[in-house]
Amino acid sequence: MKFSLKLFFCFFPLIINYQVDCDAQQLRKISEETLREKIRGYWIGQLAGNYVGFPFENLYTDEAIPILIDRYYNFKDADTLQVKMNINDRRAFTNIMADALGGAWSDDDTDIEFVTLFAVEKYGLDISYSEITEMWKLHINRFIWSAARQARDLMESGYLPPVTGSKALNDYWYRITSQLMNEIWGVFYPGMLQTAAERSEWGARIMTDDWATHPDIVYGVMFSASFFETDMVKLMQLAMERLPLQSPFRQGMLDVLQYHSKYDDWRETRKLIHEKYYATIDGFTIPYPVGGAIINGLASMVALLYGEGDFTRTVAIATSMGYDCDNQAATCGGLIGILNGACQIPEKFTLELPSRSKWEKPFNNQYINYSRDGLPNYNNLDDIINRILTITEKAILEDGGQKFMEAGKVVFLVKTDF
Repeated sequence: MKFSLKLFFCFFPLIINYQVDCDAQQLRKISEETLREKIRGYWIGQLAGNYVGFPFENLYTDEAIPILIDRYYNFKDADTLQVKMNINDRRAFTNIMADALGGAWSDDDTDIEFVTLFAVEKYGLDISYSEITEMWKLHINRFIWSAARQARDLMESGYLPPVTGSKALNDYWYRITSQLMNEIWGVFYPGMLQTAAERSEWGARIMTDDWATHPDIVYGVMFSASFFETDMVKLMQLAMERLPLQSPFRQGMLDVLQYHSKYDDWRETRKLIHEKYYATIDGFTIPYPVGGAIINGLASMVALLYGEGDFTRTVAIATSMGYDCDNQAATCGGLIGILNGACQIPEKFTLELPSRSKWEKPFNNQYINYSRDGLPNYNNLDDIINRILTITEKAILEDGGQKFMEAGKVVFLVKTDF
């Protein structure tokens, strides 16, 4: 159900005159079982969204995809439905990939976070730029593009972040690259919004600069808060509070909220944000606008609002918005996965991807890494999720939270800051 204009303008003064009260803490309870289910929803939701959006990546710019992409499409659908698809590479053959690999597989919507997981396990949550650079040089060499590619090349020349993402040295500093690779920080810090925001920006500045880091901050906060808060408008408000008042992404989010209150059709909102945020940001002409951080980030905001908490509808709109759509679909899928838990992700996305059989567990409980050097090729999804849970537990306890037994179950008391 959409909120009213009256409700929007009740929020509006709070946003315009925001003051983040980092001392406003509240203890919130969450069971280990629920925490694991939400982390599972994050990882599995990202995978599903990634593969839904894959065939349409970077093909639709001025207009949205004419149909709603609410299932897996592949090369066979291109002529039948008269839609543009990436039929010259693996992206339009997801069912064949699923058959060949026997489960999920790595792509930059998850495999940079896969490296981050190993990095934090090795160096801790306070990992430094020199330490993450070491991990990038060991493991991230192929299947990276634009800002990430240039950041990696700069590392090879002896530079460390945040210089590797700076306007001075990285020609692609304005790109979406970083915001699809940092959501894991919001998962490491459930309910700890300020730390999630800070570490998300820390990760963003490896590859990007200035306002291009703002969607990372927003995602970090929204992912963190979504462990305890389900209202999408509230999640967006909490995230905007962490952005500078003059941020173009913050203004874009306000615009999306206002358009959503006026238009029932997400395509109307898409037209308006395209006109305002696609080609130019703060007087800077975007060299490659389909990959711009702001327009792609706003596409996610549109999907999250109009999707109304439903996994299928949210991922469908995120994909159908166009632009670099597999990234938005993955991010939105991960966020809705946290909100609702993995068990609420429809089986058509988790069990029915392969063409020859139906899996018994989501993505056959497998994650095949073929893109990140020096890390295991075969990975058990349950193991990945449990490893993330271990780090999340450490973050909760280090921040002053508690772990105890209640009615025979392990429960955490999290010191949240909202």
